Amino acid sequence: MKAEEIIQCPAGAMFRHPEKGLVIGVGPFEECADWPEGRTAFYVNDFFLSAAKPWKIPSEVVVLSESCLRKEPLPVQWEAPSPAAFVQVFEEIARELKSGRLVKTVPAVAEKGVIGEGHSPKEIVLAAASAPDYLYPYAFWEGDRGICGATPEILFRQRGRRLETMALAGTARPEDIEVFRDDAKEIHEHEIVVRALLSRLSPHGNLVRAPRGIMELGSLVHFLTPLALDADEDLSPGFWLNLLHPTPALGCQPCTPETLGLLKQWRERLRCPASFGAPFGLGMDGEVIMLVAIRGVEWRGNRLSLTAGGGIVEASSVTHEWREFGLKRAAIRRVLGLA
Repeated sequence: MKAEEIIQCPAGAMFRHPEKGLVIGVGPFEECADWPEGRTAFYVNDFFLSAAKPWKIPSEVVVLSESCLRKEPLPVQWEAPSPAAFVQVFEEIARELKSGRLVKTVPAVAEKGVIGEGHSPKEIVLAAASAPDYLYPYAFWEGDRGICGATPEILFRQRGRRLETMALAGTARPEDIEVFRDDAKEIHEHEIVVRALLSRLSPHGNLVRAPRGIMELGSLVHFLTPLALDADEDLSPGFWLNLLHPTPALGCQPCTPETLGLLKQWRERLRCPASFGAPFGLGMDGEVIMLVAIRGVEWRGNRLSLTAGGGIVEASSVTHEWREFGLKRAAIRRVLGLA
């Protein structure tokens, strides 16, 4: 199979493994509740983990070392998201933050679009597969529905007792990088995520935090803190998934049924698809890599949802956050070849 033949499959999955290359799963898929260790499988779920059998075992697995050929930009007629809806949600979040019931939450705004006649949303898969090396392309589709993106964020990477994860939060434009390094609001937002990960992981083994750095992603920069755990026990990928998802980078802090319920309401009002920020994973050769499914799109038929989220803390301003959401959506369009 050539890379350009990927999108001809009625059902398929894609994951670019950092060492192995482009891993393609060809449907139909067998579904199961837990990772069938010893077999290659893709993990596909929604943000609130509602799928009873999220592991998808393909009928055929193909690993490609060559890059895909990027197509011309896919023509899309976009419908701008509503700033009024965002302002209303932001004001509600601000009240929760001021009361102390929330420290941080991450609403997400969706931009809707219709693909031009004569084109298929599966063309986006080729563009994602051609993404720069610092991104992790992912995709899954069946029939006329699918998701596809190129995320910079790993939820975790596990081999046996070794677990690697990251805090990725705080955003700026590259031209503002020197100011960004010392931005108290962005550092505070980032450290909320770091502290939550430290709190969740430290009871389970020897945890090492690397120094905070900056990840440069072309048109955006983020604070990045890698963490590595040597666990006391050999625990399942499902255990780590339930422990870590959602981190405050995409969820809320504190993370309780009540705060998650509020986040779900805000996401729905901002037309955020259920797949945004969900775990997306690959289990292969004794290792599981679980991504955070951001910087992507969801489609049904010829209709797209392109979503961007952003962390809101007490020091946030509505104008700054709205601008940041727009910058992220523009970056997604560039990477995925969406006009």
